Amino acid sequence: MPVKPTFILLALYLIFTNGIASFLLFFLVVALHEIAHFLVAKKLGYRLESFSLSSYGASLNYKEKILDCKDELLVSVAGPVCNIVFAIVMAAIWWIFPAFFNVSAAFAKQSFIFGLINLLPCYPLDGGRVAAAVMQNVITRERAIKLISIFNVVLSAIFFLLFVLSCFIDFNPTFALIGIFLILSLISNDDGKYIFANILNKKVKNFAKVKFIYIKKSTSLAKMISKIDFNKYTIFVINIDEKNLFLDEEKILKLSLNFPLTKSIQEILNQIRHKGV
Repeated sequence: MPVKPTFILLALYLIFTNGIASFLLFFLVVALHEIAHFLVAKKLGYRLESFSLSSYGASLNYKEKILDCKDELLVSVAGPVCNIVFAIVMAAIWWIFPAFFNVSAAFAKQSFIFGLINLLPCYPLDGGRVAAAVMQNVITRERAIKLISIFNVVLSAIFFLLFVLSCFIDFNPTFALIGIFLILSLISNDDGKYIFANILNKKVKNFAKVKFIYIKKSTSLAKMISKIDFNKYTIFVINIDEKNLFLDEEKILKLSLNFPLTKSIQEILNQIRHKGV
């Protein structure tokens, strides 16, 4: 499990400023955050292949050629929402058991702040992934990430400015750390991946259990992939020029490696015909 330099920097900062307990508390917050990502991804049919620890948690990226935009959005928001919900639940418990405040206040505070920071529209934070998934509806993913990366630099400059101002008012090195992390996150190469667990890793295909799915010509490649049955061999039926065209799941997955997932099956077939394939 690779550990990024930003994680080591943050760990040292927490230990030297607030002690080992503060670092362990942060690790617990990160663990809950990543478990939420993992559970939602698993529910959607993905499995974790690898991950690395960084300043904003465990870096869990995705294989963009397979992960649908809607799935990425759901997986990304799961972590921050989990942190914020835990913080709210802690605060609610204080009304019933006030004494619980003394042992949970630090956890609630860290969980809430960690969730909010991860919602910032900066890549590769969860908020940045959400923004990239939404923007992919109008521009390419590469273009979306470049635009979001510009916001990383702008927001980093703002935090550095706040740090400078804090030197004259109320010294707060946290502003500088956040600015550094936002810049370093653009340089780091996080290689955690989610891949479809049951679609790409079916040990044995039971051809006696075949599922036929009739789709429209306007159906996107991403939508077709999402409909592949994990327990049956899926064959798609498309009516083209008054004739039924049959495409099995293996053909669809091969197409996903060569065409954008947002393209409709009609556009893909037209492009293939145009090339004379």
